[in-house]
Formats: sequence, structure tokens, C-alpha cells
Amino acid sequence: MKQPDLGKKITELRLAKGLTQGELAQKCNLSLRTIQRIESAEVTPRSYTVKLIFQCLDYQIYDSFGKFTYRLDRLAYRIRIGLGQCYKYVLDLFNLKTHTMRKITILSLPCIAIIFLFLFLGTESKAQSHEKIIARIATQNNKFTKWFNTGQIDSLGSVYLENACMIPSNYREIHGREYIKGYYSFLYATGFRFTENTSSALVISDSILVDRGVWKAGQMTGTYLTQWRLCEDGEWYIENEMTNTDLVEE
Repeated sequence: MKQPDLGKKITELRLAKGLTQGELAQKCNLSLRTIQRIESAEVTPRSYTVKLIFQCLDYQIYDSFGKFTYRLDRLAYRIRIGLGQCYKYVLDLFNLKTHTMRKITILSLPCIAIIFLFLFLGTESKAQSHEKIIARIATQNNKFTKWFNTGQIDSLGSVYLENACMIPSNYREIHGREYIKGYYSFLYATGFRFTENTSSALVISDSILVDRGVWKAGQMTGTYLTQWRLCEDGEWYIENEMTNTDLVEE
């Protein structure tokens, strides 16, 4: 508020209180001349003086800082009231003597929500893990083809368990990694070469994986069924495998 409105307002409030200028000056601990000059708009008093006069006249006025402080006080008051009500509500919620079923339902909802959250996260994590396994098997199949076609039989044998079992198409059952490597060495020596080795379906559990796919070698085509096992070192190894030759393409 600026002069002359400030002087008029003080005069109005003083008269409403039934005070003379001298009485107001005495109440505010100011000189009579100061009150006279302010009311006549001869001077613009400092904000401290204005606050003092208005306080003595029981009139509330806030500058920008005062308004901010007032709002903070109001906000703090509302927060205290809100927290108090919330505290009472929580105490009443755990008092199962009244409205028992309704309160049990309310208390159960957060627990149910947490359970569903963990189930969702577990499913999400499991899905991501399955995607990694599928990508890994695809990589192993590509390596298998590369290793065999380049005669790297030892590398090829490294993906089989030591006691692995294999039933090749039109061949006797083979037991053991070394004998499986011997079979692939014989097959490589005949000039047989893979042109494709692709997975078409995967069934995955915690430590067992079954891979069904298609292989091609020139005009020959066939299917394979491979059972992998997850071992303690975190790697998947072939435990059982069988292949089948379909027919010769014309």
C-alpha cells in the first residue's frame, strides 16, 4: 500500500478504534509528529513502521514474505491435520473388533498387490531368460555346422556330456562323448557336409531343454531331436540326441 492511501487507511483505522493521534503514537512508541506526517502523506514510512502501526490497530497486513510465511503455516497446519486423521484411520483399521471383514479385505489388498507384482517380475525375468537361452541354442547350432564342416571335431564334441547318448539316422546307438566324436569323424571323412541346422521348436524347463529342428546336407534333409542339460558351470550340454533322414530331393 502506498501514500496517500496508506495515510488514509491508518486514519480510518485509528478513528474506528477511537484513538487520537497522540494515543496511537504512544501505543506504537512513536512520536506524534511521525503519526501526523504519515497520515497527511508527507512521508512514506518504512515497512517496519507500517507493520508496527497496523499491529497496534489490530489490522493484519502481509508483504510478499509475510504472505509466503502465512501460506506455509497454513500448509503445515493442514498437513498436521491430515497426518492426524491418517494416523487415527490406521489405528482403527487394525482394530478388527468392528467391521472385521471389510478391514481384513482392505489390509489384504496391499499383500495381494505385492504378490502379483513379484509374479509379474518373475514372469518377466523368466521370459527374458528364455529369450537368452533360445539365442544361445541358435548360436550353438551355427557353431555346430561350422565346426563339423571344417573338421573341428574336438570343438564339436565339447558340447556333449561325457556320458551323452546319440542315435543317428540309419546307425546304431552311440554312448559316450568320445564315440560320438568318432562317429562325426567318420561322417566327415565320407564328404558329408551340413548346409543347414535350424531349430524349429524349443521346450525349456529349469535344467532341461528339448530342441527339435531341421538339418540339411545337399539334397538330403532330416530332423533332429536334442535334449540339453544345464550343468553346474552354467553351460548347456547335449545329453541325448537322435536324428532322422526324411527323403532325397529330386
